Amino acid sequence: MKKLFYLILILGLISCKKEPTFADLIVFHYEKKEKLSFQHFNEGLGETGTGIMYIGKDTSQVNVKYFQTMLAPPPPPPFFKIQQDSVRDHILSKYFYPFPGRVIFSYKNIIYDSLGSDNVKIVVKIQDTIPKYAYNFETGILKKYKSFPVFIKNISGRKLILPQFKNLFPALLNDKKKWQLIKNDNGLVCADPSWNHVYWEFGPDEIIVTSVNFLPGKDRGKFKLSFGSATSEPFMMNYDKKIIQDQDRYLEIQ
Repeated sequence: MKKLFYLILILGLISCKKEPTFADLIVFHYEKKEKLSFQHFNEGLGETGTGIMYIGKDTSQVNVKYFQTMLAPPPPPPFFKIQQDSVRDHILSKYFYPFPGRVIFSYKNIIYDSLGSDNVKIVVKIQDTIPKYAYNFETGILKKYKSFPVFIKNISGRKLILPQFKNLFPALLNDKKKWQLIKNDNGLVCADPSWNHVYWEFGPDEIIVTSVNFLPGKDRGKFKLSFGSATSEPFMMNYDKKIIQDQDRYLEIQ
């Protein structure tokens, strides 16, 4: 009887074990003793930087260093002199890449690929904590937020034509049993005049390594992430229910 019990227990543990994913062997490099904080509501307004660390195939080692922007900034006007700041420049070079050099501007309207579970796979590592860096040019302050890594892989076998993006926002399963997108600020985003003219190519088997900030709070909720129509597996995370009331508008995903 005792042997039967142990056999059932072992079979149960095996069945509960998650299948390995393409993200399991990726190793992050960063200063492990850094003091990290939660990003509070509206704290990130005015801070620069994307949540993207890497785009490519060789993801065995990834430095936790973020792209400042996806699109290269335009050249300064003639005779315009950029003011040098050695402290700022050191911070930016240490914690940020300028831009990935992939985003292209086209004078023609671009038709983007639709994204779904058939062409991209999203893996969330909610059990891991890594730093998310953000810099404010006005105050000269670098923030180091608590975040978790997210991995997006092109499984389509072909290049995907995508718009630029900076960050992923979590979606909460709300009281209506709907997946509501949650932003950690209520700032309004103005329309981008380059919409439908800027694109980049996400190659087959390439991986985007990004991060999403943990939310402060003691409430517990079920979340997931979306990239186009593709979504991650749901995961549990803390948050403050008040953030639902603070949203500038109500947005749902499937």
